[in-house]
Amino acid sequence: MQGIQAGTQGSRCLFPATLLIWLALIGLAHSQTPSLDSSESNVLPEFIAESGIDRSAVSPERTSPDAISGNPAAINITTGSGMLGDWLGINQNGFRMGGLHITDVNAQPTGGNTPGQWAGDSLTILDFSLDTEEAFNWKGGLFGTEFLFYFGDPVNNNAASVMGYNSLDSAPPDSRVEIYQLWYRQALFDNKLVFRFGKSVPTYDFNNVARSIPYTEEQLNIPGISGALLTPLYYSPTQIGIMPGYTDSATGVVATVIPNQKFYAQYGFFDGSLATGRKTGLSGPRFDGHYIHLAETGVNWTLGLDDKPGKIGIGGWYQTGTLESINGNVEGAKGAYFFASQRLFYERPGESSNGLTAYLQLAATNSELVSTHRYVGMGLTYFGPLPSRDEDSLGFAFAYGKMNDNPALGLRGQESIFTWYYQMKICKNVYLQKNLTYINGPAANPSAGDVFALTLQALIMF
Repeated sequence: MQGIQAGTQGSRCLFPATLLIWLALIGLAHSQTPSLDSSESNVLPEFIAESGIDRSAVSPERTSPDAISGNPAAINITTGSGMLGDWLGINQNGFRMGGLHITDVNAQPTGGNTPGQWAGDSLTILDFSLDTEEAFNWKGGLFGTEFLFYFGDPVNNNAASVMGYNSLDSAPPDSRVEIYQLWYRQALFDNKLVFRFGKSVPTYDFNNVARSIPYTEEQLNIPGISGALLTPLYYSPTQIGIMPGYTDSATGVVATVIPNQKFYAQYGFFDGSLATGRKTGLSGPRFDGHYIHLAETGVNWTLGLDDKPGKIGIGGWYQTGTLESINGNVEGAKGAYFFASQRLFYERPGESSNGLTAYLQLAATNSELVSTHRYVGMGLTYFGPLPSRDEDSLGFAFAYGKMNDNPALGLRGQESIFTWYYQMKICKNVYLQKNLTYINGPAANPSAGDVFALTLQALIMF
């Protein structure tokens, strides 16, 4: 996109360096020697990638999810396991009811705006959907709605973090009850053309590294790229305040073309009044000249005899309308992004999904409305790290942001977040996750010290 240029020599070097690292990882994955002949391996189908799509098509050893997203509400079009609807006896004739509850506690021993502070968040989502083919014999249709209940403390503000180390922390207000999603989806031409319109979460469809290419999207329930909690994994810091997403969903339409199982292209048009300061998650649509346009394309592949899945996506966004910045009014905003993920190896190809996966994110904008102008993120996740703990995962994630250098904003020049986590499956649908986070140079307060934070999160799907 025009106008997206490197701001400093350091950021010019960082982007190509991360791409070189990514190419090296792909080379490692491609060169791995399989432990089974490919004719004996019951490997993941090409289109499943790491996202948990249609696990019923895989061998019994791979039917359990690899990992739970650190914030499923940010990237899933449907939520939960459906256990609640099964228990009530209403999951039938195309109707499904499910949901999730997440609670976390955060200790911040050092640094930030409030060293020594304890804080917490709580999120509950109720999800309802209706498959029109099962209910009315109307092929390819799906209705969906979600209700969101949230209350919490300003966890990221306590840490003086611009990008955010805890994705569960909501934008103000700190207490919300809202209709989070209300949409209808229609698949046409043997799922090669898909439309969805209504109120939804654009971060599900766009710039979502945890998602495989958008095929049977209603089945994408448990992403398995990473369980890291940090916000940039789910919501690019170069779009904060402009892109509707977690808690502030928006009304619009998404059209997706999937000519085959290795390629997709999609376009989205949404109410863009979030950029004016309006809380779109708590209100109805407003189409008054402030719109956000999004476009993305991507490809899917497998490497080696083990069929190790990978994917890349590239996209851009454009916000229209007159917007108020700290230096006065500006006309619109725009940005671009890139993401990729790759399975690096399987411990026992054809027998288990245990092994190592990597992801990469890049994003840029020059908008005066956005605090972060350049972003690089990457991470590693190991599934089944301990004997007899195949459904646990551990990982590392890193996020770097170069800030808007407008002196009026009073920001530090850059911010880096490092996080390590271990996610443990306690029993069916119940997960416990421990996280250690280090923030080097929290950018919202240049005088704040570096942050160490500990987070304990419990997640229940129902």
